[in-house]
Formats: sequence, C-alpha cells, structure tokens
Amino acid sequence: MNTASKYEGKRLSPLKAIRAFCVWCCGGSAHEVNLCPAGPEAKHPCVFWAYRMGVIPPGASRSLMRAIKARCLDCMPDGPADCDAFQAYEIHPPCPMWVYRMGRNPNIGAEQREKLRVHGKRAGFKPGSQPDSDSRIVSKPVAGETCGPEFQTRLNE
Repeated sequence: MNTASKYEGKRLSPLKAIRAFCVWCCGGSAHEVNLCPAGPEAKHPCVFWAYRMGVIPPGASRSLMRAIKARCLDCMPDGPADCDAFQAYEIHPPCPMWVYRMGRNPNIGAEQREKLRVHGKRAGFKPGSQPDSDSRIVSKPVAGETCGPEFQTRLNE
C-alpha cells in the first residue's frame, strides 16, 4: 500500500508544507511565524526557521527534504517510519510534513529523480553536495549594462 495514500491532509509542495507547519506551530498565526524566536541564535534552533516565510532565502540550503527529515527525526527519535501524524488527532490537523518524512518527495517518480540526478552531474554537483541559494535579485546594475531590445519595446508600449 502506498503510504502517501493514507495522508488525510491537503497535498502541498515541500516549501508550502514547511510554511503550513510553521503556521501550525505558532498557533495558527501567520504574524507569529514572522516573530518566531527559534532562529539560529536560539538555544534550540529550528531547522525550518530559514524557510518559515515560504521562500528560500539567499544563502540558505535548497535541500528541503533534508530539513524535513531532520525535523521529523527530532519529533520521532525512533525514526519517522512509524509516525502516525497522517491523520487528524483531536484538535490537531494532519502534519503537512508526513508525506516527506522519509526524506523523499513522493511527487517525484524514479524516472524524474534519475533525470534530476543526471542534470545535477552535468551542472557539476557531486552526489551528496547541495547548492546554496543565490539571490534572484540583482541589487545594483553593472555600469553600462542595458536591457535587451525586446524589453525596451515593451517598456515603450
């Protein structure tokens, strides 16, 4: 039986699942997620702290599956395989991390996983290494750099 089929909650991407978990952890308040005290300087830092806003910040690891597996091991020290948080319990909703608890994304099949692995090898990543996130926003334009002609025509329209 496919374990993902037992999950009673809404299917989310790993990043959205982390955000949903953080909102749940902060009592359902999105504002409290922003004020979360479990940052890197905390006595007991949370592995989700960098991702709590639902984005991968510049410089943060892009390995969401590793972060989720680490959090699941923190919650279930004997191993996440026996976790039964796939269903609602009393007032608690199903854990959004449950489908990712083993460190694999069930939405990616073996064929797609192999394609990603080959693509990573071509890009120069070694097995087990994880790229850090680069900023997607260029803070200052390079001197003398201009936009392409197709962008300039859209601006003039």
